[in-house]
Amino acid sequence: MVQLSREETFLLLTCRPCLTPSDDQRLLQIVDPDLDWSFVLWRAESYQTLSLCGFHLGRLGLISRTPAWVISYIHTWSQLSKARSEVQFRQLGELLGHFRACGLEHYLFKGPLLSALLYPDPAWRPMQDLDIMVRTADVRRVQKELYRLGYKHGVFNPADGVFTHMFRKITPETLEHKYALHSVTKVEVIRPSFDTSLIAPEWRMRQIKSFVQVDGSVRMPVFVDIHFNLGAGMDEIDVWRHARALKLLGHDVPCQSLTAALWFSAARIYFEAYQHGTLKLQMLGDIDALLRLHPADIDWVELLAVATKYGFSAAIFYVLEQVRRLFDAPVPLKVLALLMPDPQRQPDPADFGDIIPKLLSRTVVSDLQLA
Repeated sequence: MVQLSREETFLLLTCRPCLTPSDDQRLLQIVDPDLDWSFVLWRAESYQTLSLCGFHLGRLGLISRTPAWVISYIHTWSQLSKARSEVQFRQLGELLGHFRACGLEHYLFKGPLLSALLYPDPAWRPMQDLDIMVRTADVRRVQKELYRLGYKHGVFNPADGVFTHMFRKITPETLEHKYALHSVTKVEVIRPSFDTSLIAPEWRMRQIKSFVQVDGSVRMPVFVDIHFNLGAGMDEIDVWRHARALKLLGHDVPCQSLTAALWFSAARIYFEAYQHGTLKLQMLGDIDALLRLHPADIDWVELLAVATKYGFSAAIFYVLEQVRRLFDAPVPLKVLALLMPDPQRQPDPADFGDIIPKLLSRTVVSDLQLA
């Protein structure tokens, strides 16, 4: 049994948009001025869950039990994050409208889909970039259309606000061994309604890449990732299965199927944590909300088939089992039994163990006793 600290418990609970009454009661019990708020803010900032932390503190009337400097930090960070989200969604609408007008088949997934679908305010779920899936046969045409709209391959430097164009040619090797094109970027200049001199340089260099100019305006890059697969070598039929239009922010938008969104999110949070050291607790909140808000849209037979076909059953098991245990999310026990690694068979090379200690950066060695 691993006993989590109050700080870790707070982070796990507030990474989700939908909390239960028992979750609320637990938060009411653990939040007080003595909480290690410096640790909480540092972790929540890296997890991209600061806005949700602020939402839950306000919703439960816990502002008075939270140090004023903490509330101020969360508020300022959230203002900058929201400004970026507004720019991103404005650009997303123009992009999707252009793709539709050009007859380019596409669908939305990852951050843009999940933030608009699962969160009462999409700004509570920050996005690093905009992810759009297109057909492999269309990628060269898509690249040309993006350049026509002012997007370019290259690097944005938040230290000075300079974007350096670096054209990336699409080659047969790109299409065979990759699943996405190199990111494209378009830089917008915005004038936020808040005092931009309060923006910490660390925020601009890491989670919310941007540059504050002398006149107080902000150079805000919009990154777009064009995907033509969900993973190297996946069959196109599995990538596009049941993609359909959903109502997002008042518009009918082509979207990834919610079954695919679930298995893709679970596999992604697992492998990014273990293979790249990218700890995205935010995605645990996505998965919990998807299970709670759209249980009827999950085809568990399809999920099992895809997980078995591509060898990530163990990854999905550890994620879904912990979401069920920690948050009582509605995951069928029969599904978990079929996903669970079998110790009497050949070890699964993609089985790295429990996901939660990794997401919390905890060094955990089980206390064992010989028979």
